[in-house]
Amino acid sequence: MESRVRQGLHCLPNYQPYHKIRGPLFTECHIPMQPMVNLALRVLREAGEELVHAVERFDFERSSDQEISKFIADCSIGTEKQIIFKLRKHFPDDSFQGRETGRQEREAPTGTVWLINPLEGQENFRSGLPLFSLVLACQVNGKTEHALIVNPMSGQEFTATRGRGAEMSGRRIRTGDKTKVNQSIIGVKYPGIADSDHNQRLRIRLSNLASQTRLIRALGDDALSLAHLAAGHLDAVWLTDVDSTVIQAGSLIAKEAGCLITDLSGGALYEEGDLIASNPKLLKSVFKSSL
Repeated sequence: MESRVRQGLHCLPNYQPYHKIRGPLFTECHIPMQPMVNLALRVLREAGEELVHAVERFDFERSSDQEISKFIADCSIGTEKQIIFKLRKHFPDDSFQGRETGRQEREAPTGTVWLINPLEGQENFRSGLPLFSLVLACQVNGKTEHALIVNPMSGQEFTATRGRGAEMSGRRIRTGDKTKVNQSIIGVKYPGIADSDHNQRLRIRLSNLASQTRLIRALGDDALSLAHLAAGHLDAVWLTDVDSTVIQAGSLIAKEAGCLITDLSGGALYEEGDLIASNPKLLKSVFKSSL
């Protein structure tokens, strides 16, 4: 597994192994970071480091599919428990909603809930692609106020606080300004192999979109797709069946970077799992191109 991961990482600029990164990437902050986000980011870094170490120790090549599936499940559950344990040290009265462990309420809840996806992009993780992430969203009285997405292999950290903009590794980010679909790079998520009417309609719309755009990219990680849209590395995203925590974290980061988001009908119900996002000048064209 390690050799496959390392081969994939050669395509990333200025790559260093996560656990060897020190200096400006993690310490140079041009925008004062919210203390709550700073503490949560520290927790995700530590959990990400442990996840990378686990990957490097596990022998994917000699393991059966069943053993690999168990390893991935153990990593997800263990990472989530570690994140909750460390967050609780800082925020003992808050509640937690984990993808693996469910809801953990306090006796006297504060109204603050941490949503946790410990391993987004599991198929990439299984295949040795260095495109998976840890995702965290902090909700206060039902509204997402803080968001964090960390790629532990590249060390890229995407954060946002409502009303304060979005950052990548301490630097403010802004989505791109493309206005034409035929000049745009669009991140997508293809539907599963099930031959349903719904999936067939999605495939037709994606085919329509692909025929009119410059490039299509399927990253295999919805959180990173939204994060890279926010950073201007993608010009739009067209995603389906997105995890709820990813939607909360990714949409806040994207919006704070200047993106608009709709559902696949052009409405406001994207939190149900299907969404299109881009800068305001491009969104309508992306939507129409998929019809």
